[in-house]
Amino acid sequence: MLLGQPVSRSAPIVDGSRDWYRIWVVRAITLIYVLAILEGVLRKWLLPSYSQLLFFIRDPVVLAAYVVAVAGGLWPRGRALLYVGLILAVAALVVAAGQLAFGGTDVEHPMLFAAYGWRNYFLYLPLAFVVADVFEATDIARVIRITLLLSLPIAVLVIVQFYAPLDSWINVGLGDSPQSQFAGLALTEDHTRPMGPFTSNLGQREYVVSGLAMIIGAWLSERWRMLLRRRELVVGTLGMLTCLAFSGSRGVVINTGILTVVAIAAIALQAGQVHRGRALGWFAAIVVVALVAYPLVFPDSYHAIATRWQVADEFESTRFTGGVFGRALYGLVDFLRLMDETPLLGFGLGLGGNASTLMGLLIGGESPVSVAETDWARHIVDLGPVLGLMYLVFRVALTIALLREAITSLRRGSLMSFLIFGFVGSELLAGQITGQGSVNAYAWLFAGFCLASARQHLSHEISNPNVDTKPRFPSLLR
Repeated sequence: MLLGQPVSRSAPIVDGSRDWYRIWVVRAITLIYVLAILEGVLRKWLLPSYSQLLFFIRDPVVLAAYVVAVAGGLWPRGRALLYVGLILAVAALVVAAGQLAFGGTDVEHPMLFAAYGWRNYFLYLPLAFVVADVFEATDIARVIRITLLLSLPIAVLVIVQFYAPLDSWINVGLGDSPQSQFAGLALTEDHTRPMGPFTSNLGQREYVVSGLAMIIGAWLSERWRMLLRRRELVVGTLGMLTCLAFSGSRGVVINTGILTVVAIAAIALQAGQVHRGRALGWFAAIVVVALVAYPLVFPDSYHAIATRWQVADEFESTRFTGGVFGRALYGLVDFLRLMDETPLLGFGLGLGGNASTLMGLLIGGESPVSVAETDWARHIVDLGPVLGLMYLVFRVALTIALLREAITSLRRGSLMSFLIFGFVGSELLAGQITGQGSVNAYAWLFAGFCLASARQHLSHEISNPNVDTKPRFPSLLR
């Protein structure tokens, strides 16, 4: 099977040695998640002089997790999509060698740049499968608890950032030069789009939407509520809703809307629930109250995002049919214009990432990021039309496989996996996982959380002989 797990993985690990390895892999992955959230704190305020080096702070922990997983016999096996990803990783090395040998764009440190590009594409890819294999329900609950506990201080931070001047230290950091500062995007003339503890508003978007997915899943599932304290859920929910209100991001609003639709569908379609109508009613009431309360409780942020939406929509409507939604859909076809214009081996691995802009690299007089504004187009620029298209197909296949696993879990009565997919599905399909560091980490981590939460519900049901766990259709995840 392409994704999923053999039956043996559903049973608890009884070997003491393997369990010791599992615990340390879980600790490493949990640390990666924490660093994904707090990396910006180090880069912006605590150690701004080492900002560029700290961008890679998670990578040694990722490699350590892989080493421990292999040593403990926990490396994923029988995962066709993982094997395909590893084959693509080797093929990318061959392409990168060809790019270095035959030239292309003039880069000052070509090998370092190729290594950076390869890292963006492939270093975190196996992490999703490792998470799926080693995380138990209590480990997922720990991730949710960390997210909940951080939501309140992050909410306070984004409020301060929203009202602070755009160039204040709380927004751009304490770097002593423009190169070591993080100027965010303006929301209005007086307000910035808060980045929270991240170095980009994209990171804050990932935190908010993923946090809402887990919070909704916890509120709607008695099993997950039992693993968390009610006061943690209440405080975390208030903190996350505050972060949502001050996000200043249309992406956050749109993704939250998608998540709301996913939640309603999950309630309506879940199996084995006799209070489905009551759950739908309560959830709909909460959504309505939140929408009504938003302009009353946070009028400044409400008017700022409304103004931003109107101005941006007027601009985008002149370029894309359907405004912001047309712009989003354009990302699924943008790569086609580059197929005939790009060399067989591409312009250079990593050239389409954000670092290329910082290094001042150009393709025909233009910044690579402006040439490849979307991730699918970036694959063509980085890998060439052949391998780039193969990687694109890999992403589509992985997204479909993850969706089928989440649906299977939902049909057995588990909402958490389906709700996590409501966040991570769009990122795996077309998000900037190869161009932006926070999106990269979140996408692969939450793909693993999605699979792990689906497996946990299946493991819970295996002990019940009255539950039919036979899948209704072949799973691409196994």
